Amino acid sequence: MTDSKTIKLHCPAKVNLALSVGAPQSNGMHPIASLMCSLTFGDVMTLAKTDGESQFDIQFNKLHPDDDSAMGVVDWPIEKDLAYRALLVMQQSVGRSLPITATFTKFIPAGAGLAGGSGNAAGMLIGLNQLYDLSLSTQTLADLAAELGSDVIFMVYAMAEQLSGAIVSGLGETVTPIKLKQTLDMVLIFPPFGCPTGAVYRAFDQQLNNPTKQADLSLVQQLANKQPLNPADPFNDLAHPACLVQPDLASLQKQIADALNQPVHITGSGSTMYLICKDTAHANDLAKQIRDQFQLKTVATQTI
Repeated sequence: MTDSKTIKLHCPAKVNLALSVGAPQSNGMHPIASLMCSLTFGDVMTLAKTDGESQFDIQFNKLHPDDDSAMGVVDWPIEKDLAYRALLVMQQSVGRSLPITATFTKFIPAGAGLAGGSGNAAGMLIGLNQLYDLSLSTQTLADLAAELGSDVIFMVYAMAEQLSGAIVSGLGETVTPIKLKQTLDMVLIFPPFGCPTGAVYRAFDQQLNNPTKQADLSLVQQLANKQPLNPADPFNDLAHPACLVQPDLASLQKQIADALNQPVHITGSGSTMYLICKDTAHANDLAKQIRDQFQLKTVATQTI
């Protein structure tokens, strides 16, 4: 916090180290069981009180100075922005206007499966709570987050409680904090395209053989309790559907895995891929190798 009217927040990216998805319920929603972790890589958000109308400035930055482009472009109306919607939800909850100037320095691409928008929305709820001394509990903020999306719930807990990880189940509303057995070094790999979440879930439904399939919480818990985590251990029920939606994703995943002789995973509904490394130096080396060999944007990061 810089002063009583301005705060700066780190909005971490999240990775699904495990994701089991159940068959859709009658309302179309999918139950999940997931081991999620928050990363040192993420967006930066600055909120300041203002006496006028709320204003948003959202800019994507380059990952590295020599990159040929930023990590994305803002191509959505402000009314569709999750952080803006979080402001509206909070104002409705407390029954008054909470005018702010919000600046987002974004590194997490849209449609990347890293909960970039969800992290910004969680940051908005947490930031408003601090900025306006609303004294709302983390549980209350999580209840508000449920109106915005399941990933927002996890991100509220991750940011408010400084969680390194959690097992998320149900429809995303049940968040069980865990302490990861180890700090994980990894490389995130960003293809030059996204994977629309809705399309990935529709592909999941179309290739589902068991209409009563349940999310496998016990399998996720086994992975959470494993130490150390091997590079091949993560799993994701949405990885194959994401590759059906974006065939180029499957091709890139195989090419990189073959070149490195190491498993490459897809997080969430894609399109971001990741791999687990031995240590920070190994992550930095692999990030550079992939960037040079495949001309893809990469970043070395680790769990919080």
